[in-house]
Amino acid sequence: MPAVAGRRPLSPDRVIAAALRLVDRHGLDGLSMRRLGGALRVEAMSLYKHVPNKGMLIDLVVERVLAGVVPPTPGAAWQARLRHVAHELRRVALEHPHVFPLLATRVPSSPRAFAPLEVLLGSLGDAGLDDAATLQHFWAVVAYITGALLAETAALTGAGTTSIVVPATLDPAAFPNMERLGAAIATCDFATEYARGLEILIAAVRAAAKRRPRRLSSARRR
Repeated sequence: MPAVAGRRPLSPDRVIAAALRLVDRHGLDGLSMRRLGGALRVEAMSLYKHVPNKGMLIDLVVERVLAGVVPPTPGAAWQARLRHVAHELRRVALEHPHVFPLLATRVPSSPRAFAPLEVLLGSLGDAGLDDAATLQHFWAVVAYITGALLAETAALTGAGTTSIVVPATLDPAAFPNMERLGAAIATCDFATEYARGLEILIAAVRAAAKRRPRRLSSARRR
């Protein structure tokens, strides 16, 4: 399919933007170089002048979505920065639910892609954690955000269910806790539970920072 006269010239930015629109509309399975060429009204082979292969294109789409994460206000308290990044990641995940599973499994190597992770690490360090505790809590936060948003985006795209529904055939004697709490679990609100879970993690960080031994000042050590 030859380029149409008068049409804007092809560029990496246009290719990535069109690829993201295709994934948003049709899912990752709906992205092919041929289909992308059709959307841009060019031959599929001409796309390879701007992206070397489909794998790199997918990485660039992921990078484009991560670049949409708005950084927190400089100088904000550590817990405010942590909350901000967590909620920004949820926002872009809900805007691009077909892309989020890729964000959880293939983080590009660009500075823009690593910016949210840098904020999380800095927030935990500023909470008063040493490097070892920072890493432990960092992985806990990443696992929580990833798991919660994978479940929510799967529900949006039809790849999963919106809640855990207790089957009527479940034996109450063998599963007394599910019998007691199952109705509440089935009616959970993703936004509310995401925020609550985040506060549990923040409380754990505060508790860990308080348990950290205080270093003596140089004057007291003499």
